[in-house]
Amino acid sequence: MPYRSSIAILLLLLLAPTVHAVEFTGRFSMLGTTAVADAGDFGYQSTGSNALSADQQSVRLMLDDVQTASEWSIHLRTVRQHLNGFTADAVHSSDLFRYRYAEFSLLDERDTDNTTSLDFEYDRFFYRKRLGRYTLALGRQAIDWGSGRLWQPLNVFGAFAPTDLDTDYKPGIDAITVDAYPGAFSSLTGAYVLGPKFEPEIEDSAALHYRSQLGESSELTLVAGKVIGNQVVGTAFESALGGMGWRVEGLYYKLEQSDERAFFWIAGIDYLFENGTSIILEWYDNSRGALYEYELGAMSSDPLVVYGLQQHLSRQVLGMSLQRDLTPLLKGGYTLLASALRDENNQSHISLLHQLYATYSVSNESDLLMSVILANGKGLNRVDEPQSEFGHLANSASLRLRFYF
Repeated sequence: MPYRSSIAILLLLLLAPTVHAVEFTGRFSMLGTTAVADAGDFGYQSTGSNALSADQQSVRLMLDDVQTASEWSIHLRTVRQHLNGFTADAVHSSDLFRYRYAEFSLLDERDTDNTTSLDFEYDRFFYRKRLGRYTLALGRQAIDWGSGRLWQPLNVFGAFAPTDLDTDYKPGIDAITVDAYPGAFSSLTGAYVLGPKFEPEIEDSAALHYRSQLGESSELTLVAGKVIGNQVVGTAFESALGGMGWRVEGLYYKLEQSDERAFFWIAGIDYLFENGTSIILEWYDNSRGALYEYELGAMSSDPLVVYGLQQHLSRQVLGMSLQRDLTPLLKGGYTLLASALRDENNQSHISLLHQLYATYSVSNESDLLMSVILANGKGLNRVDEPQSEFGHLANSASLRLRFYF
């Protein structure tokens, strides 16, 4: 991180309490995960312990100034992480859309089974100006498109996975965005997003996003552009019928290097029962995904999969999510993901992932999350390649405490 930028941020932090309009807030999160790897799971060893563990502590400091015609925001994030047996996440989708990583490592220790790191980064750093019916934003900001609940094909700059535990803040990317409002119930956003300076083969991206309300309960969304060199065009339509919400969302894209064309779409419904239970059902289909087990090895190293822009190896996944407030302070939920692949004999085999979670409100500013993930299906083959979508994942349990200040 450049020295001058560090001094500028430090001065802003010191001056923030003396400026009435600036709001200084923060969030602390502490997460622990434990798992046991069986034969065929990632992290399994034929000798020694197969108990896996990870712990992470993160602090996010946030400076926000919102005025009538302008606003600016700075988020600084520090993360300390220790992994034992787990594989460290080397890349993220946001890495494709940051001109400079604006991140530096204070500690990075690695051996055969353990990784300990302490990193610091600018996650948000933008200024937004309102000019009549237009809004201009410049800097590191979050761009969140799409209408799907579990998956969002139109989120072309990256999206959360259905099982992510921390979805409070989408990572910021380096962009210039312009928002226009053609009508009272419509918006048009243009985004120019920078690619990483030190990887010139990754091109800058540009896209248009249009959203309009149709009638009282329907919305239409359109997206078109060029993302890291790939041409994309998509649409989404969502509405409600008889108290049930439904949506269809799809993205057609053409890959620049391979000239491959693909279609990624989802269809889903959601419904709220009288007892307060909500249910979400969603179908995922990406024509680039694998239909046969032997195709998974090549998919694992695909750049879109590595960076998380394509979240699954297989072509089709069925998702279901249930949520309910059990008590005024306790909220419970269950997520099921299911995928089927064919073997060399054309026989179909199903792989399942179950996630059970509960969130307890400790106070107005803090909560405790408990999560368990159970997966089954075929595990890794002899050369450590997956043979199913979820079968190679070790069963795990996580506990997270977070509070805002």
